[in-house]
Amino acid sequence: MLVRSTMPVLFSLSLGLCLFALPVCSQTLPEETLAGPDSHETGQGPHGHLFGDWGGERTHLLERGVRFDFQYISDSLWNIKSEQKERFASWNRFRGTVDIDFGALTGLHGLYFHATALWQGGGNLGAYLGLLTSPSGMSSQNTCRLDSWWFEKRWLDERLTARVGQFAGQDFYGAQHYAASFIFEPMGYALGNLFTDFESFDPPSTPAMEIRVVPFHNLYVKSMVLAAVSSPFSQNPTGLVPQFNGTPMSVSEIGFTPGKKASSVRAFDNVETRKGYSLADKFDSPVGQLPLVLDGKPSPLAR
Repeated sequence: MLVRSTMPVLFSLSLGLCLFALPVCSQTLPEETLAGPDSHETGQGPHGHLFGDWGGERTHLLERGVRFDFQYISDSLWNIKSEQKERFASWNRFRGTVDIDFGALTGLHGLYFHATALWQGGGNLGAYLGLLTSPSGMSSQNTCRLDSWWFEKRWLDERLTARVGQFAGQDFYGAQHYAASFIFEPMGYALGNLFTDFESFDPPSTPAMEIRVVPFHNLYVKSMVLAAVSSPFSQNPTGLVPQFNGTPMSVSEIGFTPGKKASSVRAFDNVETRKGYSLADKFDSPVGQLPLVLDGKPSPLAR
C-alpha cells in the first residue's frame, strides 16, 4: 500500500541561497532551463501553489525572470504480509528550487541559472525486506545538501546550449522520461545497472559541464563530462563547495524526436506536461560502455 503526497508550501527564504522557483497556474509559463528530475519532481496540479499568488508577487517575480518553488513529498509504504518485523517505512523529502532567466531580469538574453537544495530522510522498505531494489523511487541516504546548480547559455534559437556547474549525469543520461508516473525505483528514476559505472546521480551531484547541439529540427546530440566518484555522499557532504576529485567520465546521447522540436524536448516530463503519446528515441553511451536506450527501455541491440 502506498501513500504519496505533494504539498507545495511556497514561501520565500532570503537566507543565503533562496533556492525556490516555479509557476503560477493561471498564466503560460516560459520554457524551463532544461532541468532534470532535480527541478520539480511533481507538478503543481490544477490548483497551483498552496498559498496562491501572494497578492500578485509571484506573477511579478515571474515577469522579472525568477521562478521559485518549495515542496514536500513523502513515500509511505506498507507491506501487508511479510516474515520480517519491519513492514512499514516512510521516506520524506523537502526540496527548494530556483530558476532565473537573466534575459528578463537583466537583459542578458539566453543566460539562465538553476539551483536546488533538499533535506531528505526516513526508511527504505526495500532494505527492511531484503529486496534487490527499493519499491520507492525516492529512498536514498539521509542528507541535507545543495543538490545541483548550473549556469546555462543558449545560442542560435536554442540550437546550441552549454551548461557548467554541479549536476548529475543520470538526471540527463539515464533518467526515465516519464519517471513521475512511477514509484518503483528503476522506473521512478534510472535503471540500476547505471549505478555500477559511478555515473553521478542526485542528490549527491558532482562538478560537470555539457554541450547540446540541435543540427536538425527533430535531431539533437549532447555530451557531458562529469566527476565520477565511488562514494558521492561522503566526498562532498554539503554540496556547497565543488569537490574536483574522482575520475573524469563522459556521457553522450543522440536523440530523435518525431513530432517535436528537438530543442524543446527536456530530460524529464511530469504528469501535467504530458499531452498524448510522445516518442523519443535515445542512444546513450558512457565512456567504456555502450548501453543503448530506446525511450527509457533497454534496446535488444544492447545485449
